[in-house]
Amino acid sequence: MMHGTTSALYPVIASLDVAAAMMDGPQGEWLVNEAVTEAVRFRQALVRTGRRIAEAGDRLPWFFGVWQPDTVTDPADGTTVAFADASPALLASDPRCWELVPEADWHGFEGLSEGQCLLDPIKVTLTCPGVNARGEADSWGIPARILTAYLAGRGIVVEKTDTYTTLVLFSMGITKGKWGTLMDALMDFKALHDADTPLRQVLPDLVERYPQRYSGTTLRGLCQDMHEHLTRAELIDALDNAFQQLPEPVVPPQACYRQLIRGGTERLPLAQAAGRVAAAMVTVTPPGIPVLMPGEALGALNGPVLRYLCALEAFDRAFPGFHSEAHGVTIDADTGDYLIECVRLGVQMT
Repeated sequence: MMHGTTSALYPVIASLDVAAAMMDGPQGEWLVNEAVTEAVRFRQALVRTGRRIAEAGDRLPWFFGVWQPDTVTDPADGTTVAFADASPALLASDPRCWELVPEADWHGFEGLSEGQCLLDPIKVTLTCPGVNARGEADSWGIPARILTAYLAGRGIVVEKTDTYTTLVLFSMGITKGKWGTLMDALMDFKALHDADTPLRQVLPDLVERYPQRYSGTTLRGLCQDMHEHLTRAELIDALDNAFQQLPEPVVPPQACYRQLIRGGTERLPLAQAAGRVAAAMVTVTPPGIPVLMPGEALGALNGPVLRYLCALEAFDRAFPGFHSEAHGVTIDADTGDYLIECVRLGVQMT
């Protein structure tokens, strides 16, 4: 709350009042139910499309998936059915259909207990080929950043993009016509990929901005090149380690902030930041959680934090135009180096 304000932002207040009025009474329940129902329909339609492609014996029998349970149990008779074949009314009304059941393969989380976590039906996570829920990589894949760039060119803006997943939100007002546009775009992407279409036809703006990197490249070639880079860099493991092995706190954040405004800090490349103390928060999105707080030690160059940031830096160099979203990191315009704000050596921290 250091830079918060008590001043009222009247457009926000007005929009909240309007939203509250819209949700008051039966119409509010109807609007929420409509959003959930459309999200369920999209989820089932996407899985059925993938199933039809696999059954048709396509030369490249792949399609995008959805991060959700493979099956659900009908409480009325105890029968288990595939998620895509379940009753939409059941999926839209029974929270048990959205539970992350302990040790289930589809979600990949370990150590969960019964009833601990549920998915939000309207937050649809699209999964791309290349890695499973356990983090095990395949020989080929389609990194989600490429899909997101293609969707943006079609006027479809997603909420968040991870290495092999993309989050789409079903808010009020999303109809079958609107999510059908997304489905068409996913089908078109598959056709362009399978046809090995030149990248200049798929992402022309990207090729125009970085002709030396992407001229002569095809969509399938870029997907495979990026997938192999991510596999070699073990970026998923690096991210996991960075958030499980917490940095050592050295000084309070307040002391770092005082040095920040008094010139007691300096920006250093990652290679020179080993063993130093961070002076500012570093947050990589996704997941949007700080990987480093002011006053924490950056550790060794091959330690969890710097290894992860170095992997992101190497990715940005290899694939311009698909840069990582890292708040608290400054990118040198000339060298492309990641620069971290660190406390100067010899500064008295009080």
